[in-house]
Formats: sequence, C-alpha cells, structure tokens
Amino acid sequence: MNSIRKKLFFQIGLLIIILICLLFFANTVLFEKYYTAIQKEMFIEYYDEINDMESYDSLDSIEKFVSMERTSNIEIDIRDDKNKMIYVTSQPMLNRNEHIKSEATSENPNSSRQGIDEITSEYINNNIRYVIAHDPVFFNELMILEGQLDNGNLIELKLPILSIQKNISIINRFLMIISVVIFIIALGFAYVLSKYFTLPITEINKVTKRMKNLDFDTVCEVLSNDEIGQLSENINEMSVELSTAMNSLNSKNDQLLDEISEKNRLDEIRKTLLTNVAHELKTPLALMRGYSEALKLNIATSKEKSDFYCDVISDETSKMNQLVESLLDINQVEFGDKVLNIEPFEINEFITTHFNKYIKIIEEKNITYTVNVIKPTMVSADPFMMERVFTNYITNAINYVDDNLNVQITIKELNDIIRIEVYNTCESISDNELDKLWDDFYKVDKARTRDNGGHGLGLSIVKAIQEAHNNSYGVKNSEKGIVFWFELKILCN
Repeated sequence: MNSIRKKLFFQIGLLIIILICLLFFANTVLFEKYYTAIQKEMFIEYYDEINDMESYDSLDSIEKFVSMERTSNIEIDIRDDKNKMIYVTSQPMLNRNEHIKSEATSENPNSSRQGIDEITSEYINNNIRYVIAHDPVFFNELMILEGQLDNGNLIELKLPILSIQKNISIINRFLMIISVVIFIIALGFAYVLSKYFTLPITEINKVTKRMKNLDFDTVCEVLSNDEIGQLSENINEMSVELSTAMNSLNSKNDQLLDEISEKNRLDEIRKTLLTNVAHELKTPLALMRGYSEALKLNIATSKEKSDFYCDVISDETSKMNQLVESLLDINQVEFGDKVLNIEPFEINEFITTHFNKYIKIIEEKNITYTVNVIKPTMVSADPFMMERVFTNYITNAINYVDDNLNVQITIKELNDIIRIEVYNTCESISDNELDKLWDDFYKVDKARTRDNGGHGLGLSIVKAIQEAHNNSYGVKNSEKGIVFWFELKILCN
C-alpha cells in the first residue's frame, strides 16, 4: 500500500470502524452500570428527603410522596418497628402485595417483602442497604433500598427494572442499521476526500520526478491558496531558480565550487551571531565583487555606467560599515565598554526636537502624524543613547507603516517614570514573533529583504541601551497597528 490515497482512505475507514465499535461497547457494557448508578443516587436522595420529614400524614408529606412516585415510578413502603404499615404507595404494584398477603402473613408476619428473592445486596451504611431482587409474581427484577429512618421506622423504596438487556439489544440493532448507513456514507466521503486531497500531491510528485532528471519545463498547477498550493508555487519558483542556476553553472563552475567550499567551511565553525552576520554581508559583498570585476574588465562602456558601478560599491560599503558599527555599539553597551553620560533633560523638548528631523520624510510619504506631550518634565538618562532609541523607533514606524499612513507619538507619565510610545498602523504581529523582535538580525520578513535598508539590529540596540539604563522597553499590538515603547526615570527634585 504505497499510495497515499489508499492509506488515507483506509485510515479514515479504520477510524470510523473504531468509533462504531466504541459506541457499541459503551452501550453494551457501560450503559447498564450507568443506569444503575443513577438509580442509586435517586434512592439516596429520596431516602434523605423522607428521613427529614416530621410526619407522614400531613398534606405536604403526601404531596411529596405522590411527586416521588409519579416522577420515578417508585413504590414507597414505610412501617413502624412492629411492621405496621404507616404509608404504602397506592399503585398497581400493590396488587402483588395483596396477591401474596396471605402467604406473607402465614410465613413471616414481620416481613414486608415476602415472595421476592434477593439477587445481590450492598450496604450503603449501617442504616440502609441496596438490593437487587427478583419478583416471581410479575417476573421482573426490582431495585430496592431498605433500611431504618432516624425515627426508628422501617422504609423500603422499590423500583421495577425494565429489561435493560432487552433495551440494549434493541438499541444495538438500531445502531447497527445506522452505523452501516453512516459507514457507507463515510467511506464514500473518505474516497472523494482522499482523491481530492491527494490529486495535487500526485501532480507535485510527477513534477519533482522530472526535476530530479533535470527537466524544468513542467510546472505545478496551483489550485488553492493553502499549504499545498503554496508548496506548488514554491516548487515552480524553485524550478525557475534551478533552471537559471543550471544555465550559468558551466560558465561559473570554478567560482561556484570556491563559494561552496567557503560556505561549507563557514558552516562548520559558525555560531548564531556569525550566521546572521554572514547573511547580512552576503548581498553587499556579492554586489561589490560583481561591480568591481566589471570595472576591472572594462565592461562599463560609458562614464554613466562606471559612475553607477562606483555608486553601488560605495553604497554597499556604507551599509557594511553601518552594520559593523551597529554590532560594535551593541557589544560596547552590553559589556559595559561604553560609559553612560547621564544628564537631565526635558522630555517634551527632547522628543519634539528629534521628531522634527523626520517631518520632511513623513510629509513626503503623506503620513499623518500626531505628537501628544505632557507638562514639562525632567528625566535622567544618556541623551545621545536615548536619541538612538527614539530614532530607531521612528525609523521603523516610517518604514513599516501600512497604507493607512498614520504615526503617533505619545508621552505618558506613570508614577515616577515617563513612557514614550511610538505607534504606526500596520498588520498585527503574532505574540511569538513580538518576543523575537529584540533578537539580533531578526525580521518579521523571513526573506530579510533589504528594501528598507535595515539589518535587523535597530531593536537590538534599543534593548542593549535600555537594559544598560535599567529601564523597561517593549512592543504590543494595538488597534490597526503596533506600539513600541520605552521608559525613562523622572529626575527627582
């Protein structure tokens, strides 16, 4: 059975059979025990109610007896310690008592249950016990609770047991009919489902077999937007990439071997940080090498192309330098090599001054913005480092704002601290990813696109600076956006 379709079909069928068997087992084995347990609980409840009665001939007591009898089809028999009747249910079951009355009188006048054969009994406590008995008059079984009340009177609660086994047999036959119908319908559904579910997988398997033989002309048909559809699309993209790689393999074989050898060497010794650094440096290095080789080989036939190549090399060099400086900053702050220059400054002026640097960019992108300030308040921190924190938040807000184009800066006073919140409209981020935003090189975009020019170190710098100041920081999803915040200590007078 190598076909995934057959496996899925038979597994669903097996699951249905198991569920049906469990249903039969529960009805055959557990139902009777459950029924008996419920009746026992009912007997105890009625015993307690009768035991709490002050008299048995009052109107309230009679109404309670009648209610019990009608609700549960139960027979109540209360006698004094001399077996004299105090209350007996006036139901057809009494005909049995009348039928054996003479026998009861002649054989044992103190017995209220003559002619009934006990099958099993179980003592609930010293005063009462639970009995299963056979009634030869009506040829059925009785559930009986008998015992002594607190006032010394004797009590018997009797309930005829319907033929549970017969009922179970009837239910099982009905379940058998229903189960067959459900089983047939379910198998048909399982067949259709397995065929529909495995059809795209079968097609993907055919395409990947051709790809194994270096045939990249066939593509997978994308039929849905779920994981299988995404897999088909990814295979198509992979096919294009592999085809392109194969076309250039002959001309760049030696270079590719060197790169693979270097990559393998780095893979053996790299750690988490080195892995991320290598990822960030890979693109600028490749661009610099390509354009520098182009300049060396005089591929640039005009001054414009030559200047363009040089600009690209210069730009990528600047990004690499920025990356290295960011890493050094994080290292210095985390290990205490960078001395904090703690100074007092007014928070409203600080925020508005540094925010105004970005107003031109914000207006060029048609972003609406608000800055909510508070009463003048002095805080204590390293102003230069706090600028790095605030500008990182503002840059992120501008770069990742969505089409709603809204950015808000809010300053709040919370007891002895000031909280600065930077909000921008965007899609919400999962809680799992929110916690990872502060990791070095982490980006919500798993492809780590360079469109925004970032390396994923800005928030790591924020984390290092805030922890060096022993101040809190964080991020949270908000309505239609996200809020990054950091706190500063209010300067005590």
